[in-house]
Amino acid sequence: MNGFTRVTRSATGVFRWVWAIPQRVRLANETWEEVTVRERTVQGPSVRERQADLIQFYGHFENLVEALCDAGQYGAVDQLERRYAQERQWMQANYPKVRKYVVAYLRFDALDAEHCSTLDGSFGDAFEALFAAPSVDCFMTMDDGHMISRILRTREALNLYGEHLRQLLARDASCE
Repeated sequence: MNGFTRVTRSATGVFRWVWAIPQRVRLANETWEEVTVRERTVQGPSVRERQADLIQFYGHFENLVEALCDAGQYGAVDQLERRYAQERQWMQANYPKVRKYVVAYLRFDALDAEHCSTLDGSFGDAFEALFAAPSVDCFMTMDDGHMISRILRTREALNLYGEHLRQLLARDASCE
């Protein structure tokens, strides 16, 4: 009887263990789904942080545009080459942070991608077309005649994105 009881208990234990497998799998799956949902909902920057990034970006953008417009008027002088190189380097480092938001307000043109492709082999948007050239001299030499259009479209996108952020801040302030 003692041996029979041990065999029965161990068989019952194995049966319970096998019976609980679907429940363990379901719990593991639910835990995995919770973790993936949590990973997908990573917080981005706040509206105020995005607005501060936009203000900083806009200042550098205007400096870049000013250097390009001056180069169109005075040619590729050394001072403009230095200004362009400095702003280009800043834009290359910081545009991706703003791009993911401002691109929603940008009117695209296939000529922008074509222009970037000609200058640096990438297919960029209107912003990137303004700083794709390695130098002002190269930019002026390779200018396709659409610089003013790009500047206008990029300014429009920045203004629309800025207005969007202002409305979000106003909405948040009225909800408090």
